[in-house]
Amino acid sequence: MGTTLFIRHGKGVTLTEDGEKLLHYADSILEMLDHALAAFPKDCEKLQIGASQTLAASRLPFWIAAFRDKYPDIRLSVATSSQDSLIQSLEKQVLDCVFVEPAYISHRVKSIFSFTEELSVIAPLESSLESLHFRPIIVNALTTCPFRNQLAAWSFSQNHKEPAVIEFDTAEAIINAVSLGMGISLLPTSLIAGKDNLCAYQIPEIKCLDLHMVTLCGQQSRQVYQFRDIVASGNPQMKMITASKNARAVKN
Repeated sequence: MGTTLFIRHGKGVTLTEDGEKLLHYADSILEMLDHALAAFPKDCEKLQIGASQTLAASRLPFWIAAFRDKYPDIRLSVATSSQDSLIQSLEKQVLDCVFVEPAYISHRVKSIFSFTEELSVIAPLESSLESLHFRPIIVNALTTCPFRNQLAAWSFSQNHKEPAVIEFDTAEAIINAVSLGMGISLLPTSLIAGKDNLCAYQIPEIKCLDLHMVTLCGQQSRQVYQFRDIVASGNPQMKMITASKNARAVKN
């Protein structure tokens, strides 16, 4: 004879003693399932971006802030490295999109947006343009760094002598070293916006930097193109800060 779990009567259904026991176990099982599900992160949309340290310290935070305002449920992560490493991570699908120079674009990746980064030579406060030629250059340790190479070439062209080199790993450390009078550096004008303890010179011989936002060929990630639209539209706060700094920059 089977176990009776409930009794039907005119007013509805009443659980038997066995039914009460089974309900207790069922409630316990459901509670355990809830705890188990809560222990694992829920799947969510994500976007993994790769950029140089200088871009990550200048324009990228403004773009990310604008993106987060519009798409708060998309999880963002940013990786900084050399451009060749960023391309390798993109090809391995570790990253969804990266920012690189045109030389790093191959048949495996495609450019979905490009922009020009204005560059400035920065020096300690009240430095003269003529004094820059003889100062050490403060640069990233990467020999492929475009800022390092352009600045070294310009310095050499001015006095036909290899400049003394001081290397730091981060853009913030480079800026601090320049402000302390250790030498000069070359950085995006947008990065030094609001730095009143520096002199900024735009040198005609030093060309602007072209950067491309690239993704894998065949990549159809909706999040990548949503972020591209944010980058393409720019950011009012970023434009305002950059314009303000440009107005104060000393131009040659």
